[in-house]
Amino acid sequence: MQSVLLVLLGGALLRLSLSGAYQNYVKPGLGVYLTLSGAILAVLGVWGAVRSGQPAEASEHEDDGHGHGPGGTRAAWLLLLPVLTVFLIAPPPLGAFAADRTRSSIPPPADSAAALPVLPKPDPVDIGVVDFALRAVWDDGKTLAGRTVRMVGFVTPAPGGGWYLTKMQISCCAADAQPFRIRTIGAPAFATDTWVEVVGSWVPGGGTQRDDAIPNVKVATVVQVRRPTNPYE
Repeated sequence: MQSVLLVLLGGALLRLSLSGAYQNYVKPGLGVYLTLSGAILAVLGVWGAVRSGQPAEASEHEDDGHGHGPGGTRAAWLLLLPVLTVFLIAPPPLGAFAADRTRSSIPPPADSAAALPVLPKPDPVDIGVVDFALRAVWDDGKTLAGRTVRMVGFVTPAPGGGWYLTKMQISCCAADAQPFRIRTIGAPAFATDTWVEVVGSWVPGGGTQRDDAIPNVKVATVVQVRRPTNPYE
């Protein structure tokens, strides 16, 4: 049973890494490590299965104290459940449900004393939700004033009506995800969790120089788009 579990676990990791679905849970740079780990686990499982076909020195019903007896087999079946979940129902990336249950906070850049670089031309310039929020809050919108930007994120409801353009930022994996929100002004209604592309411009309001500020974007156009392969920043 342990060999089967290793093969299935290795296969699950390979499926996630080779399909790109692993980016729903961890940073893209970890993909190569997941691929290697999956391959090693699968090889170990096959090797264990081959060895188990050889004559055993002890009864297979005798628990040797290392989880190889009946109790160990039951535990292995329990470990099989999350593996089957990955194969059958791959959990989606974090969305509005997780964002609404996490305090919105915009930490200052690592070097808060350094000036943020000027945005390249021409307009609209592609920019991340996190970058927009940092510029609006900690640079008082100086590098955003008079510019038109294009951002991609998902819809989360705003108190009192309207919605935020939201993106989750991760340091390592989905467990440490933090939401960044931008209040949309003049945008039509969209269903929660819809991925959209917003073209618009920064307008004052929402606060600056504090980590609980939520900047504003005046929407010129907004269209629904497919969820990106890497849903985080």
